[in-house]
Amino acid sequence: MKVLLLATVRAFFRRRAGFFLVVLFLIFGFLTSREHYAFAAFFLTDEWGMLTLFVIWSAFTLLGAQFINHQFAQPEFTFLHGARLWPPLTRIYRLGAMSLGLIQPLIYYGLYVVSIASQEGILHKTLPMFLFLPVLCMGLMGVAEWRLRHPDVASSARRSGFRLPFKRPESQVFWVLEWLIRERGLSLMLTKLGAALFVLATLVYDRTGDYDLHLPAIGFTLAYLMNAGLSGELVHWENEVWLWGRSLPISLAKRFFSVLLLHALLLLPETLFAWRDGGDLLSPWEWVQLYALGISCLVLYHARLYQKDTKLKDSGTPIFVGFVALTLLVLYGVPIWVVSLLLLGLAGGIWVKEKRR
Repeated sequence: MKVLLLATVRAFFRRRAGFFLVVLFLIFGFLTSREHYAFAAFFLTDEWGMLTLFVIWSAFTLLGAQFINHQFAQPEFTFLHGARLWPPLTRIYRLGAMSLGLIQPLIYYGLYVVSIASQEGILHKTLPMFLFLPVLCMGLMGVAEWRLRHPDVASSARRSGFRLPFKRPESQVFWVLEWLIRERGLSLMLTKLGAALFVLATLVYDRTGDYDLHLPAIGFTLAYLMNAGLSGELVHWENEVWLWGRSLPISLAKRFFSVLLLHALLLLPETLFAWRDGGDLLSPWEWVQLYALGISCLVLYHARLYQKDTKLKDSGTPIFVGFVALTLLVLYGVPIWVVSLLLLGLAGGIWVKEKRR
């Protein structure tokens, strides 16, 4: 039982750490308690509220189902297929515990909605939720049972559901971005959505008065730091996916330039979105400074993950402390381009030190 939970539930939350970091940024960084209350009230009182909640929960459950199907098909997890030998009742109990572990964020949010319903005296409105959760749980159990009955690992490893219409270029940057889109597509989409909302809010606030570059610098930095989860996925790529990459005869300068280019490409969508919506608010040089500041912040964060061997789930405090320190530097009038150069130089020093170990 413990091995099953470690190989499924724990692995699911660890591998999707970037996704959950983005969700936490959206939930607790962009929404206030009033918005949370309004969403819960919508789910409870609106004609389409419970259906909307069920669709959202189903989307999350599909993410868990895809993970189970993929995990059970991996050659290193073939030992999980020994679960077929369990008695039926034991298998139902253990697969049920695994399914509940995968959907525990939904359970926690359901408890929050129940508390809101209790305050409003409409507990009867929560009855559909007590039907949703067993249905979703049984869906995950069904996927696990189907995979246990079809343990064709070799065929699953050979199949590929996506092929590029052209020959892959000989570029490490392209390979990393392709992996990020294919394997972390949902995290990538939510990150870009959250960052776009933050830069849009910054531009809207900037239009309300006559502000200098310091206000957009703080707002854009917060938006760019939402990509910290994706930066952590790049570390995961090098440490656990593309292991032989470290043995390639590539200079430290070229490796560092690749990291710079990757983060520049990651921040490009929200930057172009902001420039399209508020290009008249700032000069071209100011846009370049904001873009460079975001790149330098993420590259420094990326280098620190190497330096401290920090897990993505434990990196929230450094991000917060770094953002506060950066805000103080900006508010005290240090030029944005100087801050960018300082952060980039610090990141380069950390990178060279760690790579030479």
